[in-house]
Amino acid sequence: MPFPHPPRAQPVRPYPLSRLVIVTAGLIAALGLITAAMLYASYQDALREEQVTLRNVAIAFSAQTAGVAQAIDSAAQQTARMVLAGEGPPSPGLADGQDGLAHPYLLRIVLFDTAGKTVGSIMPGQSSRDLPAIKPPVGEVGRQITITDVDRVTGRGILNFVRPVRDRSGRRIGTVVAQVDSVRFERLYNLVELGTGGSVTLLHRDGTMLVRGPGFPAGIGRSFADTALFREQLPRASRGSFQTYSPINGAAGLYGYDTVEGSDLVIITGMARHVALDAWYGRLWTALVFYLLLAVVLSLLAWRVARDSRRQFGLIDMVSASEARLAKSFDYLASIVNAVGAPIWVLDGARRIVLANEAFARLVGRPRETLPGLDERAVLDSTNAERERRYEAVLAHGGTVDATGTMHDGSGESRTVIQLTSRLTGDDGTAHLVNVLTDITERERAEARLAWLAEFDAITGLPNQAQFWRLLEARMTMAASGGRELAAVALLLERLHEIVDLLGHDAGDRALRQVADLLRDACGTGGDGAVAARIRGGEFAFVLDASDGREGVERFALQLHGLMSAPLHVDGRDFFLNPVLGVALYPQDGRSADELYRSAQGAASGAGVEVDQAVHFFSASRHTELGLRLSVEAKLRRAVERGELRLVYQPKVTVREQRVVGFEALLRWSNPELGSVSPAEFVPIAERSGLIIPIGAWVLEEACRQMEDWASRLGRPVKVAVNLSPRQFHQKSLLDTIRRCLAQYRVTEGCLELEITETALMSREKEVDLLMHEIRKLGVDLAIDDFGTGYSSLAYLKRFPVSRLKVDRAFVRDLGRDEDSAAIARSIVNLARGLKLQVVAEGVETEVQLAVLREMACDEYQGFLFSQPLERDAVEALLARGG
Repeated sequence: MPFPHPPRAQPVRPYPLSRLVIVTAGLIAALGLITAAMLYASYQDALREEQVTLRNVAIAFSAQTAGVAQAIDSAAQQTARMVLAGEGPPSPGLADGQDGLAHPYLLRIVLFDTAGKTVGSIMPGQSSRDLPAIKPPVGEVGRQITITDVDRVTGRGILNFVRPVRDRSGRRIGTVVAQVDSVRFERLYNLVELGTGGSVTLLHRDGTMLVRGPGFPAGIGRSFADTALFREQLPRASRGSFQTYSPINGAAGLYGYDTVEGSDLVIITGMARHVALDAWYGRLWTALVFYLLLAVVLSLLAWRVARDSRRQFGLIDMVSASEARLAKSFDYLASIVNAVGAPIWVLDGARRIVLANEAFARLVGRPRETLPGLDERAVLDSTNAERERRYEAVLAHGGTVDATGTMHDGSGESRTVIQLTSRLTGDDGTAHLVNVLTDITERERAEARLAWLAEFDAITGLPNQAQFWRLLEARMTMAASGGRELAAVALLLERLHEIVDLLGHDAGDRALRQVADLLRDACGTGGDGAVAARIRGGEFAFVLDASDGREGVERFALQLHGLMSAPLHVDGRDFFLNPVLGVALYPQDGRSADELYRSAQGAASGAGVEVDQAVHFFSASRHTELGLRLSVEAKLRRAVERGELRLVYQPKVTVREQRVVGFEALLRWSNPELGSVSPAEFVPIAERSGLIIPIGAWVLEEACRQMEDWASRLGRPVKVAVNLSPRQFHQKSLLDTIRRCLAQYRVTEGCLELEITETALMSREKEVDLLMHEIRKLGVDLAIDDFGTGYSSLAYLKRFPVSRLKVDRAFVRDLGRDEDSAAIARSIVNLARGLKLQVVAEGVETEVQLAVLREMACDEYQGFLFSQPLERDAVEALLARGG
C-alpha cells in the first residue's frame, strides 16, 4: 500500500516580540524580588545569630564574674569575722582555704570597726605592690562596689568591694573593704575576640564603667546611665540583646548583656554591626552576581526563542500549501501510530524512512516531521551488518524476524533493545519494512542493580559483608597455598552516630560516603593489596597482605587511624569519629574467615594489645581474659539468689581511746567454681554491667537486718557504714529503698551511715543536694569515702550535709615516711575540724601511722593494726567483750 507523506504541523503565528519581552522582564523582576527577600531574611538572621552569641558570651562572663565576686565576699567576710570578733589574730596573708577562687584577684583586705578605725590590713599571697591609703567608711555603710585610683593612661584602677560585717545576732560590728586589681578582670574579658570595635564591659548598676576589654581608659569611672542599656533594656529584662549606636564612637553595633547574680554589676558585650555582617556581605555579592548572570541568560534565551520561532514558521509557511490536501487522511493514521509507546518506523527498499511515530522520534532525538525521506543510517547506527542481513532476509522470504542487540539513541546513550521486523506490501507491489522496537534497557539495569546490591553496600559502594567474606576466604586460600601471612582489620567509628543524631540520616549517609572515599584512598596508596568493605553501621573491615610481617600491618593500621582521627566536615560542622582498630593475623589468629574476623573484632572491643592510641592487635591472652570476665559476670548474676554473697565488718576505732564505735560493711563473694573472688575483680564488673544496683540493694538490706539482730542480742544499737556506688546513688528508687529498710528492721536514728565517693557528687548538683538532704532527714549519716583522691571540692563540703570524711589509704600508707602524705592528711584533718566534721583514716597498719594520726588529732581509724574484717559472729563476740 502506498504511504502518504507526513502532514505538516498546523501553522501557528510567531509569538509576538512585545509579549516575549514583557514575560522575560517579568521573570527577571520576579527573580529580583525573590533574591531581595532572601537576602533580607538572611540579613535579619545574621543579626539575630550574632545578638544571641553576644548574649550567651555576656551570660558566661556574668557567671564567671559572679563566682569571683562571691568568692571575694566570702573571703572578706570570713577574714573580717575572725579578726573583728577576736577569733584569731590578724595575719599578713589569708589562711589556707579562706581565699579560694578570690586569691588571684585580691590586692588587700582592710578591716574597720564601727567607728571607722582600721583594725587590720591583710594582703593575700606575696604581692609587693604599693597600695594607696584607703578612706575609712563613715556611718552605716551597705554593700558597695566602687572604683578608685584610676590610671588615666592605662585605665587600671582598684575595685573596692565594701561590705558590712555583722555578728551572729545580726549586729553590725565593722566594715570590710576588699580591693581588687581591675586588670585581672580586664585580662579575663580580653580572652574573647569580638572583632574590630568589639568589647566586654563591666558596669555598675548606676551606670559607672568599671572594667572594659579591650581597655578604654577615658571611660573608666565615667557614668553611662543615660545609654539605651540603662534607660530601656535593664528596666525591661535582666538579660537580653539589642541594637544601638555606641556611646563611645557613635558606630552602629550589636549588644548582649546580663546582670551579675548577687551584686549590682552588669556585663555587656558589644560588636560592630559591620563586623557581624561580614559573612552576609559575601553572600550579598554572590547573590547579586548570580542574579545578573541569570538575567543575562534569560535575555539571551528570549532572543534565541524569538529568532528560531520566526525562522521555523517561515519554513512551515513555504511547505504548508503542498501538504494541506494530505493532512486530513494522514491525521488518522498518525494518531494510531503515535498512540503506540514503542518506537515504530517504516522503510522503503532503499532504507529510507517513510513513516515514524513520536516514540521513534524521541529515540533518535529528532523532530518527527524531519524524519520522512531520511536514510535510516543517518539517524541510527551507521554500520550494523547484522541488521542489514535481517532486512535482506525479510524482504526475500517474508515473515517476521526479531533480534536482541544494542544501539545508540539520539543522545548517544547505549540502549538494549529487541527489534521486530516484518515485510509489508502496498497496492502498487512495493515492499516496505515495518520495524517495532522494545527498549529493555531499564529492565537490564534493574537486574544489574540487584546483582550489584548483592555484592556491594548501597550507600558507600564498598563491598558488603557477604562479598568481604568471600574475598577474605579467597585471600586466605591463596595465602595458605603460598605460605604467606594475611591480616584482617576491623575499624569501628564509635561516634559516627552523633552525625545522624544531630543532622539526620541524610547527613549520616553523606558522612558514610566521605568515609568510604577516604578508605578507598587509604587502600589505593597502601601498596599492600588492601581492600575495604562496610560490614554494618559504623563498622568497616579490611583485608591486606602481611608479607612484610607485623610491622607493615602496624604501619598501615596507624596510618588508617591517623586518617580517620582527623575531623570529618559535614554541613559546616567538624565531627570526630573516634576510630578504634582491631587487627588479627592469619594463620595464627584464625583459620577461617569467620574466626579471623571475629578475632579482629575482639581486638577492637578490648581483647587485644594496644599499639598506639586505639590500634589493637589480637591477643589470645586478652581474649581469654575477656572470656573469664564474661564468665565471672554470668556467675555474678546468680550470686544473690544462690546465697553466695556475704558481708564482713571492718571495725572503726577511736584514735585516742582505742574504742570500737562502729563498723564498715564489706562485700565478699565465694563461688563453688571460682572460689573466693576478690572485690577488686568482681566489683568493677558489677559496676560496668549494672549488677551493682541489685547487689547494692542486697548489701543495704543485709546490713540493716544484721543491725537489728545485733541490737536485739546486745541490747544496744550498733553503727554500720555501707558503701554506695555512683550508679546506685543516682538510682531513682534509692530513697524508697533506704526508707523501707530503716522501717522494716527498726534501725535507730544515726546508726546507719552511707559512704559516697566524690565521683558520685560531681554531676547533677541540684538533684544530689536534694537527695542528700532527704537522706539526712531519715536519720542517716553521710560520709565522703576516699577523700583527697578525687576533686575534693570545698564547695561540696559546704553545700552537702556530710558528717564525716574518710582519708584514703594512699595517704595513710606513707605516714611517718613521706612528708607530702602527712601534709595532705593534716590538711584534711584541719579542714574537717574547721567544718565540724569527723575524720576517719583508712588502712592503718602500723603503730607509727597511728602515732602520727594521734598527733594530728584524727578522730577514728580502721585497718589491720586493730583488726581485719570480721565475720558477723566475730563482731558480736568483740562487742560482747566491750571492744
